[in-house]
Amino acid sequence: MISLSPEQNEIVNAPIGQPMRILASAGSGKTRVLTERIRHILKSTKKEGIIALTFTNKAAEEMQYRLENCENIEERVWIATIHSVAQRVLEQYGHTIGLPSELQIYEKDEDRMEVFMQSLREEGIDIDEYLNVDNSREQRNREKNLQRYMNEFSLIKRDLLTEEDIVSSHSENLVLWEMYQDYQNALLNSGGIDYDDILVYAHQILLTHEWIGNVYRAKYKHVCVDEGQDLNRAQYEFIKALCGETIKSVLIVGDPDQMIYGFNGSSIQYLCKQFDNDFSPIKFKLNKNYRSSEAVISAANKLKPQSQVGHEYALKGQLIIKALDDENAEANWIVEEIKNLLHLRMDSDIEGEITLDKMVIIARNRFIFSRIEQALTNNGIIYSIRKGERNQEPESLFGKILDHAIRIKLNSKDWVNGKKLCNLLNLNPPTKWGQDDLLNTWAQQISTIDQNNSDLYSTILRSVNEWDVSNPNIPKFVRDFERKLKELADSLPINEDTSVENPAEELKRSLDELNEFSESWIRFKRKGTGDSLSAFRNAIALGQIAKDVNENGITLSTVHTMKGLEKDIVFLMGMCDGVFPDYRANTQREIEEERNNAFVAITRAKRWLYITYPKKRVMPWGDERLQRPSRFLVEIQE
Repeated sequence: MISLSPEQNEIVNAPIGQPMRILASAGSGKTRVLTERIRHILKSTKKEGIIALTFTNKAAEEMQYRLENCENIEERVWIATIHSVAQRVLEQYGHTIGLPSELQIYEKDEDRMEVFMQSLREEGIDIDEYLNVDNSREQRNREKNLQRYMNEFSLIKRDLLTEEDIVSSHSENLVLWEMYQDYQNALLNSGGIDYDDILVYAHQILLTHEWIGNVYRAKYKHVCVDEGQDLNRAQYEFIKALCGETIKSVLIVGDPDQMIYGFNGSSIQYLCKQFDNDFSPIKFKLNKNYRSSEAVISAANKLKPQSQVGHEYALKGQLIIKALDDENAEANWIVEEIKNLLHLRMDSDIEGEITLDKMVIIARNRFIFSRIEQALTNNGIIYSIRKGERNQEPESLFGKILDHAIRIKLNSKDWVNGKKLCNLLNLNPPTKWGQDDLLNTWAQQISTIDQNNSDLYSTILRSVNEWDVSNPNIPKFVRDFERKLKELADSLPINEDTSVENPAEELKRSLDELNEFSESWIRFKRKGTGDSLSAFRNAIALGQIAKDVNENGITLSTVHTMKGLEKDIVFLMGMCDGVFPDYRANTQREIEEERNNAFVAITRAKRWLYITYPKKRVMPWGDERLQRPSRFLVEIQE
């Protein structure tokens, strides 16, 4: 039986059927309250289902793990990210708004840019000539100009803007809406959508077809939303449309002080204002930090006054702030402290032995890590860099061909990946896309070309082409090609060269990526979210089956990838103005979001917190510049 505080218990056992809003500060037991509330609803109702919406697949898995001992959990509780639920709506009912079946998600920025450029070509704009300039600076400016349009397209989708909205707000660029429509048409003509489209189209389906929403509402009577402070308009409106007029039992939990996704259109207004206006919820507040030491809570309260209340049994902990001469000195000092901690081995503040896996080094962005990585390596300290949920792109030619072939098998109109595949195989792309049997045609063409491993690549295309997309036999494919790759490796001459260009190294990488592909399929099948190749491909695009990173040694993490996690010991490095807060934060709103970032970084520490900054930094062009301590650090020291 999980022990709950009186405040937590009041929320968990509140009357069922009413909307609830919980403002829960860092360390206040937010996830515990959310999962125990779900458990209470399951026990108190007979067959009513619950949708629990999270922002990351990792958070969904954590919630699933905590509830796995509940009876009929898989039948009654749907725990998933907002995008995963929206994607399910699209897969089942996209045809009702005229979307083609088997839509492919273009999750790569470079693919979306290629679609945009093609839409410009179709409108008679010679975009290739526009980008073909000798001056490298001018070329970068023009590429940035194109990226600005892509950013505007994402903004239109995240904010659910209409043509009227765009015309009134972009009077200086009246063609923006027209270019946006051309881009959308180009996506659909290639049989694809981008990541933002998932919510846009799912929201449209629920709004225009009431009966579809009723299908979900017939089973699911309760909706729980985690990390409500990170909602943007498209996410909030999708949730609202999912609930319709029927579902009133909506619980939303979040912390305004931890809103750090403003770049994605997030705003605390949906948690703090819009939800109040639309649902009139009962309001609760949790601000007692059960996780962090007194030292950490004190530092957090300097940034966000009165945001945290210490627990009466909280340990004292420690906060150490250190200014170092330069970035090398900062990295070396951190490494020496790590070595001292490992030598210390035990302390009453830390449960169990002090080990590397109880520490994390956090920075505002990944570019800060170069010096510390080198220092850790020089001292033989194992580390890993925490990354997002998206799968790593294949690096071997085998892996790339397999990836593109699967996309073409699912969508023969996908000229984006089709051209990439033709380029890898040294083939001329077809003049017309959407034809059947493209993979077999290409397999025949490359089998006649005298090049290394042409038979292998031809066989990949033929094998993928023969798959039953409703239930592909991936295990057989893996067995067959594992044998083929090993036979090729055995036929290679013995060579001491282990460079990347070496055939043996390429075959090793191919086998590794084939194994990763197999593991991804196994994880997909275990999740029970489908059997088809399309469902598998979309699960990869949504990060649902990303491999758990083996975080050996000490973890290096940006603030955003550390969200929702904690460690006993935190090193927060690079705390100088221009880095933290970021130099691009100019408005009051942007500075406040940077403050939220600092607050999140600090509250990842359970016991000890080290904050460092270099007095001098070397710029990329070689200049050495003096640095001021972060304004947030100055506030903490006050």
